Amino acid sequence: MTGLSTQGRLAPLGAAVTAVAERLRPSVVTIENGSGGAGAGVIWSDDGLIITNDHVVPGERARVRLGSQDVVLARVVGRDRLNDLAALRVPREGLAPAEVGDSRTLRPGQIVLAMGHPMGLSHALTLGIVSALPSDDDERELIRADLALAPGNSGGPMVDAAGRVVGINAMVASPGVALAVPSHVVADFVEHIGEPTPWLGITALPVVLPPALRRRVGVAAGLMITAVERGGPAETAGLLPGDVIVAIAEEPVRHPRHLLEALARTPAGGDLDLVILRGGQGHRLRVAPAHRAPQADAPPARSAA
Repeated sequence: MTGLSTQGRLAPLGAAVTAVAERLRPSVVTIENGSGGAGAGVIWSDDGLIITNDHVVPGERARVRLGSQDVVLARVVGRDRLNDLAALRVPREGLAPAEVGDSRTLRPGQIVLAMGHPMGLSHALTLGIVSALPSDDDERELIRADLALAPGNSGGPMVDAAGRVVGINAMVASPGVALAVPSHVVADFVEHIGEPTPWLGITALPVVLPPALRRRVGVAAGLMITAVERGGPAETAGLLPGDVIVAIAEEPVRHPRHLLEALARTPAGGDLDLVILRGGQGHRLRVAPAHRAPQADAPPARSAA
């Protein structure tokens, strides 16, 4: 009796999961990268825009297998290597886009599902819960969930219990623990595809300040500039290799994404108010970013800005 009653109580959950899978399936594609590997992608809009992971498409073109089993050639129209995202365009209209949710409404403990093509399986589904959400101290914004993923899931959707995409599965942190790029980060990426990119002309890496310096300046970490591009905005403003950026407009900077987010918020003609450390002393500099045409094969944004 206990087993039957338990089965009866779980039946609505099973039916709901099945309904989500059936609704999601037409929106999940297979991406073949030409080197024998394959990943997943999500149809983002009915005019042929597909979102996947940057690492799934190393080249500028890829073969995409649609839900109809038609195989079409897609071209890369945008990349965000910091967040491991790529946008593809296929010459098709009338596709079935996934419904996109707001990842900022997620809470730990919520049920999530993932769909992809692991180990050659087609549209395999896995179920879990959100275990942790991104914080401002994280180098990247990633949702953590106890989902069992494998190669072939990369680029596929993480959806909530209503079937709305709340993330793009990016990697496996450990067995049974998956990381996904939040849907609000993806939506921001999509919104700016094809737009000129704000640019400073530096390469920078996160650093932790020595304890003595930390106590003296009241800052624990920052971004150390390792290279300054000749003729770029940073050189014009007087930034030098070895400078450590610790704040932008009074907001602490600890990871490259903090700098990239500040750049993205800066309108054409605007500037950034930087607080830097040079030789152990604090300085303020104003830098006016340049804007350059987007390049699908631009260098990795993890360390460059």
